[in-house]
Amino acid sequence: MKKNTLMAIGLLLAANHAVLADENVDSGDPCTVVLCMYGKLQGNNQSECSGAVRQFFSLSKFGRHGFDPWKTFMKRKDFLGGCPTADPAVVSDIMKQFGKMRG
Repeated sequence: MKKNTLMAIGLLLAANHAVLADENVDSGDPCTVVLCMYGKLQGNNQSECSGAVRQFFSLSKFGRHGFDPWKTFMKRKDFLGGCPTADPAVVSDIMKQFGKMRG
């Protein structure tokens, strides 16, 4: 991973540490969801992130034939794009792993 990406992740973690320390995590906040999904991507399933992870996977689209992976991917990507401090490389990694997955 690039040095800049690691620094951006560190800044994101520092900025959101206070949010995760509180039991009332705002699962509707795209930055919190990015942070929690990045933790999940790294294999860290924190209990305080369960609402944010649930929020991410609840963003689904269905068409005539049921679950639509591409439209779901775009809906989730647009939501995560609402976090101005998120590193685009981190969002891309999250989307590659979980973007089309049915929750």
